[in-house]
Amino acid sequence: MSQVQQSVLFRAPRSVVIESAPCPAPGPAQVRIRTEYSAISAGSELLFYRGLAPADLAVDSAIGALAGQASAYPIRYGYACVGIIEAIGPDVAAEWLGRRVFAFHPHSSHFLASPDELIPVPEGIAPTHAALLPNMETADNFVMDGNPVIGERVAVFGLGIVGLLTTALLARFPLEGLWAIDPLSVRRTAAERLGASRTLAPGTEWRDDCDLCYELTGNPDVLNDAIGVTGYGGRIVIGSWYGDKQAPLRLGGAFHRSRIRLL
Repeated sequence: MSQVQQSVLFRAPRSVVIESAPCPAPGPAQVRIRTEYSAISAGSELLFYRGLAPADLAVDSAIGALAGQASAYPIRYGYACVGIIEAIGPDVAAEWLGRRVFAFHPHSSHFLASPDELIPVPEGIAPTHAALLPNMETADNFVMDGNPVIGERVAVFGLGIVGLLTTALLARFPLEGLWAIDPLSVRRTAAERLGASRTLAPGTEWRDDCDLCYELTGNPDVLNDAIGVTGYGGRIVIGSWYGDKQAPLRLGGAFHRSRIRLL
């Protein structure tokens, strides 16, 4: 019996279907990957699911499998697949066959790629962990964007996967304090395990002179909370993608003279 390829398709706002098609055969310089795990990007995928992604914006021109797609339905999305190479074209070196690899590719049971689009998963790395590579890459970029300095006071708003990974990286710096804010106690507990010096629920009273804040909640209203606790000359890294969501910012009052930088 021939294999069937199943793929996730965002057909319309709040409408997601599984499409089936014959499993593709690799071209001469291609391989076919059988997906083991395909991680969900909860922030951006919820925007597409809810119809809140800007329709005039390309889905992601930096990812070959997504390039050329506008944010108009129907859309294939996803970018964190880990799987096994089960077939290779005649021009591909034999050692690729059977190798576990990571690929930036939409959710699909099987897909084609060229070897130069793949990242081999090292021995000892679980495929579920390998699927988090884009999240770790994002957290790494956020930390470099914020450029934390010895002795600074840093806060992270939002403790989803990216927020927790960002917290874990920041905990390696010699900071005066690392605060982590999220409404869910299970996330706050995880942040404490990863090195946050204090965790808080939103609305808790605390010091308001942070040198560096990260807004990673996906909720534009929280950006005002970050502004409110950032001290003179501080930085706020806006890691959330808000899509079409908007909120008025409080840029009057103390902000006018605070020299806060929004990154």
